Amino acid sequence: MYQDTELKALKRKAWFQIGLVVLAVLLVFFIIVNAVGLVAGNAFYEEFCIWHTRMGVQRFQPLQAVLDEGIRTKRWQNISIESRLGYTLQGSYLPNPKQTKNTIVFVHGIAASRLMGLWYAPLYWNAGYNVLVYDSRASGESGGNSVTWGFYERYDLDQWIDWVEQHNPGGIIGVHGMSMGAATALMHAEMNETTHKVEFYVADSAYADLRELLIQHIDAAVRLHNPVWVKLLLWYASIAANWQSGFRFQDVSPVQSVQTVTTPILYLHGDADILVPVSMCEQLYAATKGYKEKKIFPNDAHAMAYFKHQAEYRQLILNFALNHSNK
Repeated sequence: MYQDTELKALKRKAWFQIGLVVLAVLLVFFIIVNAVGLVAGNAFYEEFCIWHTRMGVQRFQPLQAVLDEGIRTKRWQNISIESRLGYTLQGSYLPNPKQTKNTIVFVHGIAASRLMGLWYAPLYWNAGYNVLVYDSRASGESGGNSVTWGFYERYDLDQWIDWVEQHNPGGIIGVHGMSMGAATALMHAEMNETTHKVEFYVADSAYADLRELLIQHIDAAVRLHNPVWVKLLLWYASIAANWQSGFRFQDVSPVQSVQTVTTPILYLHGDADILVPVSMCEQLYAATKGYKEKKIFPNDAHAMAYFKHQAEYRQLILNFALNHSNK
């Protein structure tokens, strides 16, 4: 009987030791998996929110000469303001040749700068507006350590709107955003519900939800048609984004913002857009609480409607701005 008791004790000890080994193996596996996940997620975050954001900006450089000429020979002026988030923002104010207090704030897309707005400025000058263009955070000449795809950019946009309101008191303010700039504008529109400083928004090629857009693009790129691992990668990338920049990809969701927006919004999109599918425009339009209009341009790629259908594009915006300028 003594031997049976001793044997049972040895078995319990053996099972306990095996359990410890299994637990140690699982712990090591857990640490390794999470370490790999965090490294991969951080690499994705840095590529997507830091390095990629300044690629391709050279295509706007010919417009720098236009801006410089306007500063020298017209009443254009460069402006800098201090973001409440701790960096300097650079912009340019392009007054209408005819005196007016009405102003459009133009918000550029990813891997761009305020120079992009020079393509659209004549449209609004002809409509009787001044134009303010600016470099979003971590873009052009503005400060900021990363692009947050609209999350913090909406607060910087709000400061530029304050600048316009102080510069042209009593004037109409509209916002025209392109791609990421359009998503920023839509997220700002939610903030505008408490102040009503902006009279209307034009959102060209906006995405409805950043996380969903990333899932679609990554899954299409690897062609596995299994978004589970993609979601896992984005989960780790969001941890990195939250740690380094204080935001998560799932927090960038214009489609959630517009559900409370009553300020008029004009949605513009190309049905051949492979960067932001036209279905996202449809989602945004359906979710918008207040007055909205929508124009889908046939056979147009991402943010190309102005160049392919310039006369129609111009007329749509002129009519929309005229109909929704309440001051």
